[in-house]
Amino acid sequence: MSDLNTTGAKGGEEATGTSINRLFASSKQGLDLSSSQGGLPEGVSTLPPVATDPYVQQWQMWHEQRLEELKAPHGYLAPASITWVANGQTQTIDGIPGAWRAENDVLTYYPKSDENETQKRTGNIDGKNGDKSVTVTNGRTILKAPISFAPTAFGEQALAYLNYGDKRIEVNSQTDLVDQSTYRFWIRVKDPHAKTRQHFDDIDTFPIDPKWRIQAHFRRAEPDEFDIHDSVVKTVLQSYPLLGFVEFQYDGKGYSLVVSNVFGHASIFFSDPTNGRETYGIGRVMRLDELTLDELEELDFNYAYNYPCAFSAYCTCPIPSKRNTLPFSVTAGEKTPEVDTEL
Repeated sequence: MSDLNTTGAKGGEEATGTSINRLFASSKQGLDLSSSQGGLPEGVSTLPPVATDPYVQQWQMWHEQRLEELKAPHGYLAPASITWVANGQTQTIDGIPGAWRAENDVLTYYPKSDENETQKRTGNIDGKNGDKSVTVTNGRTILKAPISFAPTAFGEQALAYLNYGDKRIEVNSQTDLVDQSTYRFWIRVKDPHAKTRQHFDDIDTFPIDPKWRIQAHFRRAEPDEFDIHDSVVKTVLQSYPLLGFVEFQYDGKGYSLVVSNVFGHASIFFSDPTNGRETYGIGRVMRLDELTLDELEELDFNYAYNYPCAFSAYCTCPIPSKRNTLPFSVTAGEKTPEVDTEL
């Protein structure tokens, strides 16, 4: 068996070496393959090929996917407004028909009746009639009667996505900061035509640096533990189920970061001394593969990314807890984006 392996490896090395020698000889001659069988067509570069780094390529693909998500019609560059409703309050939203009322921790949307009559006349179910939006829909269902939403989770909970033409209406609840037995509700409108979405190009990042790929391991938390955060909105708090802790060494010292289950994603909210200078003020986020947490071998800060509220003022981001505050500067990942987040 060992002879077979040795012979196979030797043959492979010899074949590879021969190929490399031929390629080197071709490159010295300017890689003139246009006239050879199966060669390159005329008009393409004949410079020697440059080998790619698989790790860098993976990161670049991740970065492109990140930009695609942000630029999506209902991504975090599209928020146009956010409206808060507390118990006993009724609110209307500019550009959206109907009204919203919260009572006894239940939020109810009341559609506008004359919009229903318009809908009956047009028979249109895609939310548009020429340039005029017609009515609010829940999925493909036209809302002709009031619809209610009752939260069931402590902290933040997504309750519904409604539609009004090409706009999305996101309905959420969050636990009240002072009276944690009650909720506040918010309704966020995302508009594909928002100026922030139209003028966005890219996110500046630190150079990819292998030193920020740090050996680490994951330790599970006890069942039913929660990670509770203050929010950038001072009247509510945010809470997520605690999955566990990522533990690692940096510059000879040990550190631990809390990992939370944020709407099904294993997420780390962290802050460091770059915040407010090179990076966004409250901190950044990292996402881990929830399916392989127990086999975790490294923590890669090159994949640190910005909170949604770095791109829009109409967001309710959790502030990293003190136990996720790192004393050293993490010069990796995304920097503060060039986006106007003023209301």
